[in-house]
Amino acid sequence: MRYSRQTILKEIGEENQKKLQASKVVIVGLGATGSSSAEMLARAGIGTLILIDRDVVELSNLQRQSLFSESDIGKPKAVAARDSLHTINSEIKVDAYPLDLDHDNISILDSDLILDCTDNLFTRFLINDYCKQNKKPWIYSAVVGTKGMAMNFLPSSKVCFNCIFSMVEGLDTCSTIGILNTAPSAISAFQATEAIKILTGQKASRDLLHIDVWKQTLEKIKVKTDRKCSVCRGNYEYLAGKKQEILKFCGSGTYQIKGKFDYEELKRKLAKVGKVTDMGICFRFSAMTIFPDRAIIKAQTEEEAKVMYSQVVGN
Repeated sequence: MRYSRQTILKEIGEENQKKLQASKVVIVGLGATGSSSAEMLARAGIGTLILIDRDVVELSNLQRQSLFSESDIGKPKAVAARDSLHTINSEIKVDAYPLDLDHDNISILDSDLILDCTDNLFTRFLINDYCKQNKKPWIYSAVVGTKGMAMNFLPSSKVCFNCIFSMVEGLDTCSTIGILNTAPSAISAFQATEAIKILTGQKASRDLLHIDVWKQTLEKIKVKTDRKCSVCRGNYEYLAGKKQEILKFCGSGTYQIKGKFDYEELKRKLAKVGKVTDMGICFRFSAMTIFPDRAIIKAQTEEEAKVMYSQVVGN
């Protein structure tokens, strides 16, 4: 039996296993933490996994992102992760959405639980707005260098993500200080375990977890509500449409620019002047991967990315 070693655990059992198999979980971000959490939950038998990621697999990802191999380079991460998970557990449903999560498509988060495995504060604030308004549980995670953090935000929680991180800016990224490939695995182990607790109705942690795998330190930090928090007062500015048209990924020299254009016509035009690699839901041209609503661009600076976008897309 596939789940026999799990169901004999006193913490799980047959009844809780049934709850897991009836659950739907959304994972936003399929990088190192997201791919590891997705794999753990797929193996645990979560009935439906919704995978959301706007990026494509690059060679530098393979050092730490466990669901991908060299044959996946250039593919949308959500699609490559879905295909990998299907080979791990064909009994569960896995849907892939290679898109940029924003206020227009936010309803895709409707589920029993949301895992934040993103690499930017903008998306986390958006997730926080949605979950706070719709009373959905979600689990925050972040990893850089040898350190990681994670925290559950439940409908009954008095503190929200904005209470803690509203004033944070200028954070380190994996492109500036690097990342040890064991750190995401440690955080995803916590995240997946807490997910199982929440989905089976068991007591989950209310603390902010901070670990350093290199120094072997672990802290559980008590956090307090910010009485001036705008989100706790019902002001959901990210959910209302606050936009970020240009985004730098947590990876050296990769930018995303959103815009409106005729996708099929652009593909035809570019095929006449250079090599176009059609990947079904997107295509590659030069240093760009182009989707129907955006382009991912390899460039040295934001200005260079804007110039390349203007030259190729024409907007």
